Amino acid sequence: MQPTPEAIIEAISNPGGWVYAIDGEYDPNGVVPPEAIKGAWKVDEYGKIVGDFIQNPNYRN
Repeated sequence: MQPTPEAIIEAISNPGGWVYAIDGEYDPNGVVPPEAIKGAWKVDEYGKIVGDFIQNPNYRN
């Protein structure tokens, strides 16, 4: 899965963290149950997404 433009922008705000892909039925700024997280990208210390998308094995679509 390729990062969306929104994920790339979010990464800039979260250096050294993670950016999560959330199921579209949920508000990413609200409460999101773990099974609604599709997966994540690691963000380096410069705010760039690095590595491959890591799928959440518990994601339920």
